[in-house]
Amino acid sequence: MDLQVTDIRQQTVSIIAEQLGVPEEEVTPDSHFRSLPNVDSMRVLQVILKTEKAFAIEISDEVTFQVETVGEFQDLVVELCEQQAST
Repeated sequence: MDLQVTDIRQQTVSIIAEQLGVPEEEVTPDSHFRSLPNVDSMRVLQVILKTEKAFAIEISDEVTFQVETVGEFQDLVVELCEQQAST
């Protein structure tokens, strides 16, 4: 996978915004998932599944529950993409 970090971060925001039905401008790295509009456990699961599919990565359940902000989620996705690229 040859995606730049900025591309990964932007695509992650796009996925979150799409799944929650909110404008991308409302999804910032400082946004707490629980404070975003339309957030419930099913939508969070959809965000995770769509992100896994988009980047061909696997996000573990235990890590998912530790992530609080969009920025932390972006960092996680970048890290997993880098790990995937190095294998």
